[in-house]
Amino acid sequence: MRVKARLFAHYREAAGRSTVELDLPPGSTVADAKAALERAVPGLDLSGGMAAVGETLVRPDTPLAEGDEVAFLPPVSGGEPAERTGLTEEPLEPLLGELVAWATAPAYGAVVSFVGTTRTPNRGREVRYLTYEAYPSMAEATLARIARELHERWELGRVAIVHRLGRVNPAEASIVIVVSAPHRPEAFAAARHALEQVKLVLPVWKKEHLQDGEVWVEGGAHEDFRL
Repeated sequence: MRVKARLFAHYREAAGRSTVELDLPPGSTVADAKAALERAVPGLDLSGGMAAVGETLVRPDTPLAEGDEVAFLPPVSGGEPAERTGLTEEPLEPLLGELVAWATAPAYGAVVSFVGTTRTPNRGREVRYLTYEAYPSMAEATLARIARELHERWELGRVAIVHRLGRVNPAEASIVIVVSAPHRPEAFAAARHALEQVKLVLPVWKKEHLQDGEVWVEGGAHEDFRL
């Protein structure tokens, strides 16, 4: 199938042109297009950049179709990002200090952190551990959207929201939220709102593993999207 690659800034200069036509096997992905483009243009290294299809950022494993135009974007020059969001199966505790340090800066007089942990007993029953399951790509996009919305609603510095997946034992962290702002009211309000939105719209589900069985924990659903 035929795909057009578009290049910008130093990618364009390295290739000596702004577009490159690629012939790819059916079922190829953005990562396949990246590899083919690097083979077609010796010396071109797209590592560390991003890709967009139809002016929407896409993941490397996104499949391509005949006639698609893939834009390969060098790292942007806008400075350090104001949001850090994502999912991980690794313990969150070592990450907390790093995120607080990242969110702290002289311009921000308040840094608020929230850590949600596995509680036991819960509703009178002993919890051995929790497991979290997600719709990963949608969950990552949702976390990023929540962080952007916080910046639109309050005057903030930096925002981090990271959710754990997989097994989480009692007293271990399942979510970390860090918000910095020039003043404490905005930092507290934004952190609380982030948690409330996570509980309403984030496609992550929790199962309690008890001494005598297992149960999915029912949560809420945003009224605008409830079936």
